[in-house]
Amino acid sequence: MDYELLANQIITLIGGLQNIDQVWNCTTRLRFKLNDNSLIQDQKVQNLTGVLGTQMRNDQYQIIIGNEVAEVEKIFEQKMSSTNTKTKPTMAKKTSPQKEGLFNQVIDVISGIFTPILPAIIGAGMMKCILSILTLIHAVSPQSGVYLVFFMISDAAFYFLPFLIAVSASRRFHLNEFIGLSAAGVLLYPTLINGAAKHLAPMNFLGLKIPYLGYSSSVIPIILVIWLMSYVYKYVDKYMPKVFRFILTPVITMIITIPIGLFALAPLGNYLGMLLSSILDWLFTYAGPLAGFLLAAFNPLIVMTGMHYAIMPIAIQNLARTGYDNFWLPFALISNVAQAGALLALGFKFKKAEEKSIAFSTSASAILGVTEPGLFGVTLKLKKPLYAVMLAGGIGGLIGVLLGVRTYSFSAPNILILPTYIAPNGSMKGLIAIVVAIIISFILAFTFTFFLKIDTLDATSVSENEKDESEKENTIETEKAGSSEEIYSPVTGNIQDIKTVPDDTFADEIIGQGVAVKPTEGKIFAPFDGEITMTFRTKHALAFTSKNGIEVLVHVGIDTVELNGEGFNLLKHKGDQVKKGEPVLEFDPDFIAKKGYELITPVVITNYKKFAKINKLLDQKTVNPQQVIMKIDL
Repeated sequence: MDYELLANQIITLIGGLQNIDQVWNCTTRLRFKLNDNSLIQDQKVQNLTGVLGTQMRNDQYQIIIGNEVAEVEKIFEQKMSSTNTKTKPTMAKKTSPQKEGLFNQVIDVISGIFTPILPAIIGAGMMKCILSILTLIHAVSPQSGVYLVFFMISDAAFYFLPFLIAVSASRRFHLNEFIGLSAAGVLLYPTLINGAAKHLAPMNFLGLKIPYLGYSSSVIPIILVIWLMSYVYKYVDKYMPKVFRFILTPVITMIITIPIGLFALAPLGNYLGMLLSSILDWLFTYAGPLAGFLLAAFNPLIVMTGMHYAIMPIAIQNLARTGYDNFWLPFALISNVAQAGALLALGFKFKKAEEKSIAFSTSASAILGVTEPGLFGVTLKLKKPLYAVMLAGGIGGLIGVLLGVRTYSFSAPNILILPTYIAPNGSMKGLIAIVVAIIISFILAFTFTFFLKIDTLDATSVSENEKDESEKENTIETEKAGSSEEIYSPVTGNIQDIKTVPDDTFADEIIGQGVAVKPTEGKIFAPFDGEITMTFRTKHALAFTSKNGIEVLVHVGIDTVELNGEGFNLLKHKGDQVKKGEPVLEFDPDFIAKKGYELITPVVITNYKKFAKINKLLDQKTVNPQQVIMKIDL
């Protein structure tokens, strides 16, 4: 896979680097917070080589890449760093009139906090697995130095989990990470830990009764404390004189937040975790087989929506309280193995070598715990195999509960971590239960899928409507052949080569081919007859589409998005029809220059690949809205 090419293509199709507020990755997905979701060309993104699927979830635009997602994300980091693109949380506004529900917001926050710390806790979980194997085969003694060091490696990430969460939550809530770490340090301070172990009576703090509780391995308490701290910090910082901010804002924030956290929020989070764990105990005591069936059957849908990242903290909380998890991890493993069985069957059923390769490779990936490539790339497209996976997984989950399945360590659900199902006292009951359950789910998924009538991947990749649209586009392209269209200057000023723009995104023509104009007047005009198809909330850029389908982006200045609309006045809006030379935007060149921003204005053909040739008329020194700056051979 060409990571650079794929990253550039994605950038173009989601509105450019300036439209990206935040980007990060989980195991298989790129996750974006965008300033304007209306700029996403979703169908084109889905059609890119290397993209398995997309979805919009809780105002995150998610692009499923597969196992190589981290490499693609590195390209984004490099590009955003080289162009000085910064994350600006205040600018990420929803373009949809619909508001997120409270539940979706909570899920979004938890998954956003938890995803970045997964490598640490999964690594620790795998270390527990290795330690279990070494102990089982008597390779190390529990009294040996080797055992103790390995145990510390395997346990540290869980014991000090509030520290990891504090960093991630601080980033999520836009709080200084080291202040967040200080809050976590208070929760894990020996005074509280030892007091909880000795069951001491609550301490008195100015009349407030602060209970001694052990917050090691906890999840909810530190999230609540950081959440409150982020609001207090912003409020204090807003009213604090600048000369005192560096010294007084942090200390006042902690003086206000920490006592409230110790008295109310952290205990509340602790009791919520205990309540949730108790509910799960009750559920599996009185409706265990049904719960196991449903959890394993619907796990693919949970993965599709990204909900599994929000469920992981519940599993960790369960492990911290009871010493084992029988809520999610076993059923995720059973479902993953069922996915592998269905994909293996498809590998034998497919006729084309390319499709066989996809099925076999994604089957191996699913066995190792990464199901998104097979889920989004194969079973979801074909649908019937997905139903087979859900049924087989549900049956396996039901059997697992009946046999008493449970795991004693958190790790990614794959067959490599089977030793974590061995109890600390050496009992093999959990291991036998999971092995029987995954074998049954694998065999059933393979059998169900093998005997189903399945289409090829090619047959499902293009719908009839898409075929009709493609045929229409081909007809239009044929009619256009041999003709051309002129692009007039949208602004009065001095024309320059696009490569002179001090922004690599434009200079390297990542967004598209075009020219640049250094404005001498503060007004933007329509470059042709057509429609305004995009305006930014920050008013600094507009996109036009001509009647022949030419898409032009006019971007006033460099990094002017940071002005947040100051100095700009929109005369026209998205959806308005415009005539060539019609005024559409006014801006104040002096104000923008005084703020320290470069005024050079790129004029870019964003869909240049659709056209035979872009002729740039750079021999002119000055241009105005009556002069042609580009000719497009259609």
